[in-house]
Amino acid sequence: MAGDRKDREKKKSRGASIRPVVLKLSQLAEEEPVQVEEAAIPPLRPRKLDPPLSPDPRPPAPPARQIPVRRTLPVRRDIPLIYKSLEEAVEGCRDKHPLPVELISNQDASHSTWLLSQLRGVRTRSELQGFADSLGSRDLGLLFTTLTGLKRREETAQIQNLIRLRASHYLYLCGWLTLQYTYPRASVSDALADLCMILEDIRFVRDNERLVGRRTIRPLPAVPLGPGRVVWSRVPLISGIALPNSRHFISDIAGEIYDSKVDLQDFYLEYALFPDLPLAEAITARYNEMVSGVSANPLLSHDFFDRFRKN
Repeated sequence: MAGDRKDREKKKSRGASIRPVVLKLSQLAEEEPVQVEEAAIPPLRPRKLDPPLSPDPRPPAPPARQIPVRRTLPVRRDIPLIYKSLEEAVEGCRDKHPLPVELISNQDASHSTWLLSQLRGVRTRSELQGFADSLGSRDLGLLFTTLTGLKRREETAQIQNLIRLRASHYLYLCGWLTLQYTYPRASVSDALADLCMILEDIRFVRDNERLVGRRTIRPLPAVPLGPGRVVWSRVPLISGIALPNSRHFISDIAGEIYDSKVDLQDFYLEYALFPDLPLAEAITARYNEMVSGVSANPLLSHDFFDRFRKN
């Protein structure tokens, strides 16, 4: 009985605490909407980096100051000119760097005398090597010219040794032009033939090195410089046709022109042959005999007795 009373009292107390509320639509319309204040968003702060494990004890260097660059115009100075005109400049270049044909044509006996006087003081092979190394481009042009006036075998041998020690394409051009002026001088043709064989051996070794290294060098294209002008660095060796001291030297060259059907003047231009010099005149005469058919009979040939000529 007592337990039932307690349960009733608890139910009464619960019902008394909860009271129903009646809402009206008119009251809801009249009430103002509740404004909810938004929470203020704090500004973003940069993230602090962690200090390095081993900080540099030195203080940070101040930023470099940028110095504005000032552009100054070059100061004009009055430098005296060596040459006053283009014509004087061209003549000066020719005087300092003459062509092989100009170098050979402007030589006289005094140049050969100076070379022979220098050679008289050479006694040993080392002295000869040192003297050969000291010769400049103008001095090299004197070697073949000096041979034309020598008769003693000792002096001729010294000049030939100098030519062997300084073998080059430039020296070949000097000897080739000297032979054209002095044909048929035997001392010049012998020294030139010896030089051609040395240059061919050098070229053979270089070609083999290129083949071993598998390096292919394309030939340079032809450069037209105008009528009658020669590219001296591309003049081929005449030994590709015949050696200058060969007994059939003139006949071999004329036969090459005749068989290849090339124009005579084009051949002269390719090999730097000057038509008005004795060597080219002999080649032209032999070529004309081949064209006319006179060379078929050796007794009628112009150069039949050349083999008996004393050089």
